[in-house]
Amino acid sequence: MPCFSRTIEFKPKSYGETSLKKGTEPRKRWLSLVSRISQSKWHIKVAYYGTLQSDQSSAPFAKVRKRREDLQNLCVHIDFDYIQLLDDTVTELYITRDHNAATVQGQRLRLKTPLDTGNEYTATVDHLWVQIQEDPSRVRFPSFGSGGNIPIKDLSGIRKERELAPGVYEVHINGDEELYVYKEIGRPLYEPRDSKVLEQELRNLELFRGTEAVVQLIAAVISKNPYETTDGYEEDRPAVLRGIILEHHPNGTIQDALRSQKRKRPWGQWALQTAIALDLLHQRNVPNMDLKPANIVISKENNAVLIDISGIGGVTQEWLSPEMQDLDDPLSQPVEARIQNDIWALGKMFSMMAIVSGNDTENQLLRSIAMDATAQDPHLRLPLREIISKLSKEGILQNSLQSIASGSNPPSVRSSM
Repeated sequence: MPCFSRTIEFKPKSYGETSLKKGTEPRKRWLSLVSRISQSKWHIKVAYYGTLQSDQSSAPFAKVRKRREDLQNLCVHIDFDYIQLLDDTVTELYITRDHNAATVQGQRLRLKTPLDTGNEYTATVDHLWVQIQEDPSRVRFPSFGSGGNIPIKDLSGIRKERELAPGVYEVHINGDEELYVYKEIGRPLYEPRDSKVLEQELRNLELFRGTEAVVQLIAAVISKNPYETTDGYEEDRPAVLRGIILEHHPNGTIQDALRSQKRKRPWGQWALQTAIALDLLHQRNVPNMDLKPANIVISKENNAVLIDISGIGGVTQEWLSPEMQDLDDPLSQPVEARIQNDIWALGKMFSMMAIVSGNDTENQLLRSIAMDATAQDPHLRLPLREIISKLSKEGILQNSLQSIASGSNPPSVRSSM
């Protein structure tokens, strides 16, 4: 039988470490690699927990570059044949010194060959233990079934053009000259809950397809599981969700418009469109919880369009209502409480619009609504329907009120996968 040798490949910029305080030796350090044998591969995170020198020692500890190189050198010498790596996921090798072995299940760490003499792990290598587990901090790509009416695009057909924010890009789709926005799951500073947030946003986007006031879904982006140990037939293994593609609105955000201080802007129109979008969400019991000028974009037609509608993605402290400010988890509050938070944030935004508005009638109307919407007592805040009624009675965007409420079809994309 053929004998296949194992190779390892370190992932670039994957080394990290944490310390109790600046200037002290790290208490944890880690890096990521891929181990290959023939046609099989395993994704691995090697993490050392603890310090390498005595806490009583006054000797200087190694610099960051050497710490990274020494951990890489340790990985090169590990005998992975004695480690049961996990298929189709990320295996974490949780390495400690054996004085922690009483609280950590595991096995002695075996090396193929001795470490280099200058490696800082050399003195303790005979006392290292390793616990094998699935990496709890791995990027989690949810399975994506073939059912439903959500359009799909394969990740291989997406070309990034420009980063707009961490994990958000302007992209082109193969065979399409239009620019779109792509939000990916595996963003920088990823946290496991990010996957659930994007899944929820996808569900909400599907719920509001055809609604002009809300950003429109173009497609879900899928691929094979990037952690697959062996290549399989596509029908044998489900695809995974990698992100979502949204329509692109190139004219900036309400926040940009407010900062520009330009008075000749359709502030009343944008106020009404935002209120309508929010009301449409609330009719489906979908509080926004992060309503702010940065989350409202301006379309080519100069209309306000609400983005980031997962409802669970997080909050911005300065845009939380007074009753939400000191809560540990505002997102866990009852639906009605979260709806009242949205109304307060809408009122705050209206007050900012009023300041820059150059139209006296518009200014007074926005100020009046803002005052009623930001009442300290949530029960006294002006309901959204009354806000919409006040704005529309003043003749602001009558035609848009009808067209947005009725909805229209989203832009189409040629082909799926």
